[in-house]
Amino acid sequence: MAGTPTIASVADRAGVSIATASRALHGHGASPRTAERVRSAAAELGYRPNAVARALQSGRTGQIAMIVPDAANPVYARMTSAVQHELAADDRQLLVTQAAEPAAVAAAIARFGPSTIDGLIVVPLRPERQVLEALERSAVPTVVIGSLPEGAAQGAVRADSRAGVRLAIDHLVSQGARRIAFVNGPVDTTPGRQRLEGYRRAVEDAGLEQDPSLVVAAADFTHAAALPAVDELLDRGVDFDALVGANDLIAFAALRALSVRGRAVPGDCLVVGMDDTELAQIAIPSLTSVDLGAEARGTLAAEQLLASLRGDADAIAGAVVAPRLVVRESSTAMEPR
Repeated sequence: MAGTPTIASVADRAGVSIATASRALHGHGASPRTAERVRSAAAELGYRPNAVARALQSGRTGQIAMIVPDAANPVYARMTSAVQHELAADDRQLLVTQAAEPAAVAAAIARFGPSTIDGLIVVPLRPERQVLEALERSAVPTVVIGSLPEGAAQGAVRADSRAGVRLAIDHLVSQGARRIAFVNGPVDTTPGRQRLEGYRRAVEDAGLEQDPSLVVAAADFTHAAALPAVDELLDRGVDFDALVGANDLIAFAALRALSVRGRAVPGDCLVVGMDDTELAQIAIPSLTSVDLGAEARGTLAAEQLLASLRGDADAIAGAVVAPRLVVRESSTAMEPR
C-alpha cells in the first residue's frame, strides 16, 4: 500500500471500524481476538500511532517532568532512575531539567504546563516563597521530593535527615568516638539545615561536648566544594576522632584530605557519609554511610503522581522514608577506644 499507513488503513486491513481499531491500539474497549487482529494489521502495514494526535485527542501528553538540583549528583541520578522505572511501566516518558537556585526552580515550574506535560516532580533544595508560589500556581499535578514548610499546599515525599545523622552519631559513639566532627553542605538548604540540627541533637543526647570548632560547611554538596571545607577543619588544629559528612561526596573529600595529612581511616579517624551511593561500596576503605532511600523516594513520588493522574484525589500526600545505616570499613574501629 502506497503512502504512510493510517488508522483508517489499519481498520480496513483488520476488517473493523476506525473507532474499534483506535480502541484496540490504545488497549481498551476491544475483545482479545479483535485487539490481536488490529495489532497484526498495524504490524503488517508498519503503522505507528501519531503521538501528537493522540495527545490532542486524549488531553494527555504522556510526559512527566522532573526538576532536580544537580543531575550529576549520584543521589539525584538514582532518584531519577527510580522515577523513570515507574513511569516506563505506565508507558510515560520522563523529561529531566536541572535547577538549584529558587528563582531557577520557580522559572522551570512555570515553563511546564498541560500542553507539554501531564505531571511534575520537583526536588527543591531551598523551598523559598517564590518556589512555593510557583508550585501553587502549577496547572498540572505535582509531587515534591523534599521537606516543605508546614501548611504548604503540596504533600512531599522526604527523607528523615535528622534521624539519619543520629544513626551515624550513635554508631560512631558505639565505636568509641568522643570528638565527632561534622562537614555539612550549605546551611540555607533544607538538607543542610536538617542535618546540622540532627548532628547537634545527637551529640547532645550522647553526652558529648558541643564544640562549634568541629563543624564546618562547604559551599555546596559537591566533592570539589567539600575539599577546601575539610582542609579548613584540619587547619584549625582541633582534635577529633571521627567525622560525619553530610553526604557521601563530602565524606570522600574527608577520606582524601585525611590521607594527604597522614591520618589513617579507620585507624586514626572514623568516617561516615550519607546517601549510601554506589561509590561508598568501592571506595578504599569502603565507606560507612546512611541510606536515605533515594530510590524509595523516587518510586513513591512517581507512584503518587501516577495515582493522581488516574483520578485518586487523595494520591498526593506526605510520606517519610526511614534512614538505614550501612556499616563498612571506614567506621569500624580496629581496637577498642
